[in-house]
Amino acid sequence: MKKGQTKKGPEKECARCGACTVVCPVYRASGGKEFYSSRGRQHLQKIGEDASGADVKDIFSKCLLCGACSQVCPRGIDTLAHVRQVRSEITVIPGGYKKYLAGKALERPQMLVHLRKIALHLDRLLAKGLPAESGLRLRLAMLSEDHLTDSKESEATAPCPLPTDPDLQPLLYFPGCATSYITPALLEKHRRFFATLGYSLQVPTGLSCCGLSAFSAGDLAGARRLAEKNIIALEKTEGPILVSCASCFFQLHSLENVFADEKAWQERAKRISGRCVELTEFLQTLKKDEKKSEEKAVNEQKNLRVFYHDPCHFRNELNIVDEPRKLLKECSGIELVELADGPQCCGMGGLFSLAAMKISTAIRDDLRDKVLALNPDIITTTCSGCLMQWRSAVASAGSTIKVVHLTEILAKHRHFQQGKKRAGSST
Repeated sequence: MKKGQTKKGPEKECARCGACTVVCPVYRASGGKEFYSSRGRQHLQKIGEDASGADVKDIFSKCLLCGACSQVCPRGIDTLAHVRQVRSEITVIPGGYKKYLAGKALERPQMLVHLRKIALHLDRLLAKGLPAESGLRLRLAMLSEDHLTDSKESEATAPCPLPTDPDLQPLLYFPGCATSYITPALLEKHRRFFATLGYSLQVPTGLSCCGLSAFSAGDLAGARRLAEKNIIALEKTEGPILVSCASCFFQLHSLENVFADEKAWQERAKRISGRCVELTEFLQTLKKDEKKSEEKAVNEQKNLRVFYHDPCHFRNELNIVDEPRKLLKECSGIELVELADGPQCCGMGGLFSLAAMKISTAIRDDLRDKVLALNPDIITTTCSGCLMQWRSAVASAGSTIKVVHLTEILAKHRHFQQGKKRAGSST
């Protein structure tokens, strides 16, 4: 599969070979229940099971859309499109009020600010009374104050516009909901990091959620509304659009899929997708400052063991696997550690973690135990959802291992040559 391309093509009949069952995390976590595999879902469609039935709703809600099954399917069946299609025909997907509220919040990202405040206050109020092993405490770990922002910034009501620097090259930036509204401190870290590279990050006005959660849930109308809003906002700008969240990049990269039968919108979406640049691929274009790297290496007392978690959309769909690892391997004072049996899904899956919390947690804990056995000092990734899942995973084990966005490591351990300043600026 060519880098940066998603699988496409006509859907074919399942051969029932079982290759999907080997790689499906939900199938394994459920104890091998056939109907949770792609093969099982294909069979339900073949025998004409009513999509409105409660059992079918449950089965199709319990898919992470990680893409592992499509990756190994010998007939190239687009199982992700199949699941999304069935979900779009189901009026209510299981998941309860938590999933409903989360979905609505993503349609109106400003609501995330209020949800963040509630989480912070709950974390403070319950911290003393809840036992360490409490499930509620562990769920709050995903949104704890330590991970959301620095304490002095915890009362921020919304992300402030990024300041402009006349000496720096402007670079359009799509931060995503989580970075903008849940972890605004990370937004500032991104700004400072790119300033050292000679760029001033510029967030266009009028942006909304990328729409991946709505699209994955089968809410096609909601996904279209969000896509249209982002297209209109980005059409007012020119130049490349940097995207630092793996999930956001995946959705923006394939934005035309939201507009199945609307050619005009598809063309507009393609133009926006063509301008989007993924974080690690962008950083690969910048030269390494060999002198600073050598100086840093001499001063390093010991290497930090770092585990990089592959977002499923990158590993199984877009084939963005080598770029982040290459950047980490070029860092001074960093030792990259890998799983012997290869990358795995963390079980987050966006709203899946709310719709199927038990299975999500089982998948999370299985991967967590394997990774902790590697004794990493830091766990990193570029997906906002995966970051939250890993913070919950580390907290559930009572570990103090740091979980950070990849840029936080690169800012400290990899030295880039600063980009050229704008013409006419002071030197």
